[in-house]
Amino acid sequence: MFNKKKQEPVEQPEKIAELATKQEENARMREQLTNKNSEYMLKLNRSLDERGVSEERKTLIFNDMLKNIVEQQDHHLTARKIYGTVTDQANYLTENPTSSEQKEVVRSEPWKLYIDGGLLLGGMFAILSGISGMFGRGDSQAVGMQLMVLILNFVLGGFAFMIITKYAPVPGEKGGFIKYILATVLAMMGFVLFISLGALIPEAINPVIPSPITLVIGVVAIAAKWYLKRKLNTQGTLF
Repeated sequence: MFNKKKQEPVEQPEKIAELATKQEENARMREQLTNKNSEYMLKLNRSLDERGVSEERKTLIFNDMLKNIVEQQDHHLTARKIYGTVTDQANYLTENPTSSEQKEVVRSEPWKLYIDGGLLLGGMFAILSGISGMFGRGDSQAVGMQLMVLILNFVLGGFAFMIITKYAPVPGEKGGFIKYILATVLAMMGFVLFISLGALIPEAINPVIPSPITLVIGVVAIAAKWYLKRKLNTQGTLF
């Protein structure tokens, strides 16, 4: 038998119903397996248990696999021929989402999305400003980004990307793309407006950062964005 562990709670009622349906499907399909395929799935279940895969995720994994295995049995293909050894398949499933999981939009906590978006947008503008100042006309030490504008790029960039990410289109959802476009336009308009106000702050408290330094800050910010995305396992970002 699969799923010997206590079922983990699922908060959303629709997910509870979906999970129960898939469990019933799995039970019916397991009865159709040949002895070899049944043994393969039992070993895979144990292997996934050893890797700490949750019961909910195993249900989704087995649902995808069993449908394929039952269908391919008519063509005399075993589970091992389809998916490789139990160890190889367990390793693959641990590191990659199933087709069912790929259809779900998974997003990290808002603060993770804020950090990711702020570093991305702030870093991009800093790099563009640094490059244009260094290779444009005039003294590269004088042509740069104002301090408050630089700071606001990072602070407001996080909010802008949080809004854009929240309204990113969901596969199968009607009207999602229109909401996404409106959210993106409004977020970027607000971003540009407040950045423009930051440029009006007196130079005495808003000095110009030299282009080379602005460029370095931008590069460091982009590097930090990718590092923290992996370190914090930030999901659901646009990039």
